[in-house]
Parts: sequence; C-alpha cells; structure tokens
Amino acid sequence: MKRLILLFLFIFLFSINGNVNGAGLSVDVDTIDNLIMIGEEAIFDVSIKNEQEISDKLTFLITDLNWDWEKKFFVIPSKGTENFQLKVKAPEGVVNPDRYSLNLKVYSTLNKNTYVYEPLLITVLDESSLLNLEKLDYSINGLNPEKKDNVLRLIVKNQYDKPLKDVDIFLSSDIFDSVEGEVNFDEAELINEEFLINLNSKASEGWHDVNILLKKGNLVLLNEIKSVKVGKYSNVQEDKEVSSGFLIKKTSVIKKNDGSVLSEQIYRLRLSYFERLFSNVNPKPSFFEESGDDYYYVWEFSVKPGEEYKINIEINYRNPLFLLIALIIMLYLVFHFVESGISIKKKVLTIKSKDGINYMKILLIIKNKGKREIKNVRIVDQLFNVKNVPSDYGTLRPSKVKRKGEDVVLVWDGISLIGNEERILSYRVNVGVKSSIVLPKALVRYKIGKKLNIVKSNSCLVVS
Repeated sequence: MKRLILLFLFIFLFSINGNVNGAGLSVDVDTIDNLIMIGEEAIFDVSIKNEQEISDKLTFLITDLNWDWEKKFFVIPSKGTENFQLKVKAPEGVVNPDRYSLNLKVYSTLNKNTYVYEPLLITVLDESSLLNLEKLDYSINGLNPEKKDNVLRLIVKNQYDKPLKDVDIFLSSDIFDSVEGEVNFDEAELINEEFLINLNSKASEGWHDVNILLKKGNLVLLNEIKSVKVGKYSNVQEDKEVSSGFLIKKTSVIKKNDGSVLSEQIYRLRLSYFERLFSNVNPKPSFFEESGDDYYYVWEFSVKPGEEYKINIEINYRNPLFLLIALIIMLYLVFHFVESGISIKKKVLTIKSKDGINYMKILLIIKNKGKREIKNVRIVDQLFNVKNVPSDYGTLRPSKVKRKGEDVVLVWDGISLIGNEERILSYRVNVGVKSSIVLPKALVRYKIGKKLNIVKSNSCLVVS
C-alpha cells in the first residue's frame, strides 16, 4: 500500500510540473497494450498539440533509460497536432517482471523551458504466471492400455486480459510417445484441449507422471508434472505355433491373458478363396467376412485372467490331392470301359396283312462310343425257323450267310468304325408269322488293345 501511495504522489508531482513548464504544449495518451512480457513492446497512441503562437520542433524521451523506444522529431505549426504510435520495449536482461510507471517527456528542441510530462503505466508480466493449469482430466476408470487411443483433456486458464497466440503444447511421459499441439488464448480464456495417446508396454497398473509444457517461442509459460492413473487391464499375449509337411500346414494361435481383468478379444484370419476350400478350423469362427478375393474368419471370444484360448487352423492339400488322383483314375476307367467301346441295338419293322406278318425288315444300329477308331469289328445275327434266306441288304452286305436247316446266320467281318461313328446294317426276310416270334440277340465282337470284347444287342418280340 505504501508503494502505491508513493507512485500516485510521484505521478501527481510530475503532472503539476508539466502544467507549469509545459505552457504551450498538451499531450493525450491512449493505451493500446500495456500488458507485456519481457522482450515485447507496450503500445500507446500519442497526440501532441502545439498551442503556441509559433511553429516549433518537438521530440520526446522516456525518463527511464532502461527501456527501448524509437526517437522521433516533429515540426508542428502553431495550433497544429501530431499523432503517432509509441512503442516502448522491455529489453531482456534489463527489465524484470513488475508494474512500472514511466514518464513520457515531450519537449521543444528550440526552447528548453517548453516541455510536458505524461505518465505511462506498463505491467511486465512474469511468463510463468500467465497460465494456470486447472486440471488434467481423463477417464474415471483410468487410462486403458487395451484402447488404441486414450483421451487426455488439458484445461488451462489465461490469467490476464492479454491474448496469447501460437502457444505450443507438449505432453510427455514414459508410458506414451510425446504429443504436441498449438492453441491460441483470448483474454482471460479457459481452454479445453484434448489429446489422443496410445499407451506403451511400460503402462503398468498404477500412477505415472506426465510432464505438461506450454511455450511461446523460447518463453516457458507453463511447466508442470501431473500424475495419471493406469487402470486395471488385461495383458493378452499371442503365441503362434506353425508346423508343415507334404502339402499340409497346421497353425495354432494361442491367446493368453496375463492381465487382471476379463478381456474381450477378436482374432481375424485371412484366407484366399482357394485356401478356404481346403481349410479346417477348430473351434468354428463366430462369422466370416468377404472382401474381394479374400475371406476373413473372425473369432470373438473372452479370455479370463490366467487362462488361454486356442485356435487350430489346418490347410490340407494332401487329402484333396489323393481324392483328385482317385477321381482321375475313376474317370479314366469310366471313360475306358463305359464311354469307349461299341454298342448295338436291334429294331424290327414289319409289313402285315390280314393273314399276319408277311415279312420283316431288321435294323442293326452299331455305334462307336469312344473317340478312337475301332477296326476289324465282327457282327453276327441269326434267325430261327425261317424258310427263306434274307435279302434286300442295306449299304453293306454280310460277309457270310450260313444256313443250317431252318436257321440262318449272318456275319459281317472287317468293319471299321471311326470315333463316335454310327452305322446301320439292315436286311429283309420273308416270314409268315400268325401269332408271335422272338428274334434272338445280335452280337458284336471287337478288340481294344489286346482285350477281346463281346457286346450283345437286345432281343425283339414280334407280334402279328
């Protein structure tokens, strides 16, 4: 209080002295910014009026020579006014944080008795007092190492009606990588800034220090250490065992919880479409996802503290390969014994009269079912109880026609059939059928390689 009384008395005396010695001059000062830090400039708008009857050359000075300012000279005509902006700088290493009352002396360079004083009030702020850390906030349960991003919320108050621009924020700790940010403070503003941090392996359960540093250029505005709590967590370790053999690969994934709480886990396995066809997993996945040509097996499970969860994956190409080989062999056999060879079918066309059947036309339909040519094919057909030898042969006459009593045997020799060829042999026989007759089976004899094959046709029942 005593210091403030002396300050106001000092200002009052200089004001009286200015009124006495400053006849002919008047000065008005408007404060623009008088809250500064060391190295910054206080700014004032100054208006000088020459009330003398003559023109005068004027200048000014700051009575405290520890401060820096720019010297200027003005020639002001009688009754004229000069306006300018005065910047007074607090030099580093000379001026300390405090409240100052400086005197601006405006005087004539032509008449030493013409001058006037005007006080300038400047507060040099201590940079360490500009900001106050209100709170370092985070989850009530503590930081969670299982989360990819934890939120640290920094609440800082600007203590003065002085804006602060481009303030850099640095947060550092042994439990996460340093994070940075930048913020601007308005006058007396309370800011609330959030930072996302990813805890590392050193983030054990308990309390850990966080260093909070705010700087503006080289000035340290705030440097404090606060403790944050890392909550209970599950420390789930993954172990993978891989074994492989001929066309088979086995993988075991083991998730073990070395932490202190139940842990909800998700495991994803990517497989190509081809791998998926030959995969076997245990236990079964919770669900699977499809993305382009890839498939993802997804397991969702819980692991209690001290327990483990095991997933077995087997990619087996061996059994499918053996199955494929067996299938190829089977197809070969099917092709060789079913799709290859010759088939024969017998059909009968009849001409009837009122007395019964007068004659029959018999068709033998022979087909090569395979793609390879078959040579030297023999076809044999026979008729029982016929009086006449067959006639009217189709495109190919039989090589032999043998008669034994009332039976007739027809033989076609040396026939060649190309792949998939179908050929029809036909003949007509006069026969009197008044009730019914059964025509026996025709047969085909041929060789594929060294194997002799005999195939019979169907028999035909003819009814008059």
